[in-house]
Amino acid sequence: MGAVSPTIVLILFLVGLLIVVLWVLMPFAIFGTKPLLRELIAQQRMTNEHLRVLRAGAAPAKKPDDLAVY
Repeated sequence: MGAVSPTIVLILFLVGLLIVVLWVLMPFAIFGTKPLLRELIAQQRMTNEHLRVLRAGAAPAKKPDDLAVY
């Protein structure tokens, strides 16, 4: 076995550094999406309520504040 090429060592180091940076930043990206997911869930519930009302043949709620958002 010969010595490992400096180019391969540099590439492995850069890949390792990239993995470490992503490992550190990933939790912040996930925490940043939680409010957006809550908003999407609220909008989906509103849409479902509108569809339920339309299916029943009644007039839909006039504004989003009329619907319960959890």
